Amino acid sequence: MKTNKKELTVFALCAYAIPFLMMPLLYICLHNGQDTSIFANAQMFYPAAGVMLAFLLAKRQDTPKRFYILYLAAAAVMLAASVLSAVMPQAPWLWIANLVIVIASVLGWIFLLTEKKTKREACGLRLHGKLLTALGICVYFLAVKTGMVFLSMAMQGGDSWAEYLAYWRTSAPWVIAVALIPNFFLSFLPFFGEEYGWRYYLTPALQNRLGARRGALAVGVLWGLWHLPLNLFFYSPETSLQSIASQLVVCVTMGVFFTFAYEKCGKNIWLPVLLHYLNNNMILVWTGTADIGNQVIAWGDVAFSAIMYGVVFLPFLAAKCYRKNK
Repeated sequence: MKTNKKELTVFALCAYAIPFLMMPLLYICLHNGQDTSIFANAQMFYPAAGVMLAFLLAKRQDTPKRFYILYLAAAAVMLAASVLSAVMPQAPWLWIANLVIVIASVLGWIFLLTEKKTKREACGLRLHGKLLTALGICVYFLAVKTGMVFLSMAMQGGDSWAEYLAYWRTSAPWVIAVALIPNFFLSFLPFFGEEYGWRYYLTPALQNRLGARRGALAVGVLWGLWHLPLNLFFYSPETSLQSIASQLVVCVTMGVFFTFAYEKCGKNIWLPVLLHYLNNNMILVWTGTADIGNQVIAWGDVAFSAIMYGVVFLPFLAAKCYRKNK
């Protein structure tokens, strides 16, 4: 896939400028004690929106216009709901945003499955084979992430560890895990929104300029910094520096693995989309809660995370896909 400065500019404006322009509104919402999670949900739409808008403005051939227009409309509604949540906080904007995600996701599948294969192929949307390889990658990802959570809880020891083991003896984590399967098809668009921007578009664009390894690592850094408005005003307002550092660790290392998965399965964007979905939603299974806001992160947590993520994901830099020349 070839790109140019004009397309990269459009992508950057959508993917980066919009989230950073939202920072004053995030600050107002946080200062007023409002829930800012709607901004996180909306922000996930912007990278893919940047790709699609760039392609449409460039009048690229064989673009799946129905799907692109649907996605851009959903992204615009999510953006509007975020802005309105700051000025009219009494309205159920988060509920509206979730409804938009479900409706747009269902329509998205319909538009994609009824689109010509040539158009899906031309824009990196076709589902390729290597299903067993993809399954193995997903199993590895779930195994190591689950192991990280158990190790982290075990290190707390005492009552916390006992309570966590008791939680796994209930039906709750297993019921939630099963429910996540149909939920993927009803809410895939936000995760697609990030991966279509980072893995499909930006990674090859930077790899063509910097080489396979440095390009993927650069995307990891950019992906991590892209979360900065959320680190400051959603994830961890009280320990923002630690949150930013932890975010960079996760995005750089996990970005290496997601890119490996994408390349290993024949540039199949749906595998990193699924991995991203599992990473964000399995927290319900691992901890029993979806509350990821207002965390307090210590520098020791950052160091522990760097060691764990580095050990399980950075070795994939030795994979064949990273030995390509600039």
